[in-house]
Amino acid sequence: MRLPIIVVTAVCLSWSTVHAEDYKFPYHDPYLATVTGAVLNADGRTPGLKRQVVHVPVLPGRNELPGLEGRGALSVALYRQSQPAPLLFIIPGTGSTPYFGLATYFARLFHKEGFHVAVLPSPMSWNFALAASRSGTPGYTPDDARDLYEAMQKTLAVFQTQYGVKVTGINFMGMSLGALEGAYLSLIDAEEGKIGIARYLLVNPPLHVSSVLRKLDEWAALQATFGRSRSEQIQSKALGIVEAFAKQGRDDPAAMAEVAKGFATFTRDELQFLIAEYLQTLLPELVYVTQAIHDQDVFTAPKDQIRKRLQEAKGTTFTEYSDKIAVPRWRLQIGQPDADAETFNSQGSLALILERLLGNPRVYIMHNADDFLADRSSIEQLKEAMGSQVTLYPYGGHLGNLWYPQNKESIRKLFKP
Repeated sequence: MRLPIIVVTAVCLSWSTVHAEDYKFPYHDPYLATVTGAVLNADGRTPGLKRQVVHVPVLPGRNELPGLEGRGALSVALYRQSQPAPLLFIIPGTGSTPYFGLATYFARLFHKEGFHVAVLPSPMSWNFALAASRSGTPGYTPDDARDLYEAMQKTLAVFQTQYGVKVTGINFMGMSLGALEGAYLSLIDAEEGKIGIARYLLVNPPLHVSSVLRKLDEWAALQATFGRSRSEQIQSKALGIVEAFAKQGRDDPAAMAEVAKGFATFTRDELQFLIAEYLQTLLPELVYVTQAIHDQDVFTAPKDQIRKRLQEAKGTTFTEYSDKIAVPRWRLQIGQPDADAETFNSQGSLALILERLLGNPRVYIMHNADDFLADRSSIEQLKEAMGSQVTLYPYGGHLGNLWYPQNKESIRKLFKP
């Protein structure tokens, strides 16, 4: 279903490198900055804002899988206006859902700005794998973007026909892995125009996925170094800080200062462990669902022993998911049993499509020079290659400065009708 397209001209938004002396973001430790962003709306509530849960059928045959009966529709969070309005699609990163995290924070912001907002699950989630991933094993970016594009079209059709949502234009915001998928999505829509997305904001896209996975696995493995008791104490202490923040302002600088003060008592290793644990939150459920769709003998427990399979899945790392689940399935699809994991990752990298993104006035990237999930030289090369299409901030870690007024205002201006 084709919707109205906003005509975009090559507007200069003065996006460029933001120099340290002009940027007053208070947290220069990238790990501390990251956790300040991670606590936003961590309790899943969006005060004062009505949200509808919309179930979108995408793929046939996914609603009857044993143990997953009736769960085969894509679960989308819709924040709607009572009148015709532009629509913003938000795709969160790994570890987030449509119902908690930064996506809900921006849903509230843009609903207040007069937008319909639709938050879809990350392709690296069990719901997307079950409802929308044709392979049933998300992780290969070009395929995930294609699946996402199909899911968005069906979501729009359901919004219009069943909910009477009147859309005057469409925009896209992707964060972390959602930003990388959004980059590939922009190429598909540019060629096919079935949605007509007016503007894309891609925030902190990973540049080399394989190195990110290795780093997260190393941090998650710190649990063995700490031991079970200390690991549980670290997590319990962090949860207490988050719960205290949930009772305060959503992005009030004074409340955020209290959050930073609390997390500043953690060592760098402890913060790395917490970040890895957060990003791995949904991985066990994803692993379980992939094996319900296509059993690859990953589990020792039989299919009908759901709890045992979920317990086994808890020990899976990101690298193991890639090597044992995603890559083998991809090899079958392309008919190349000897294709290696490095090819799998490189063919879904941002570097591979930079030339096609360059000069596209619809695509903007926001990144931080100290994002620890990408090396600084690669980020600077990205900025050099894409020029004014990239805004580079000196601080913020990974998605840690999106609540900061200067960043928030830049994002608001980008999507302003």
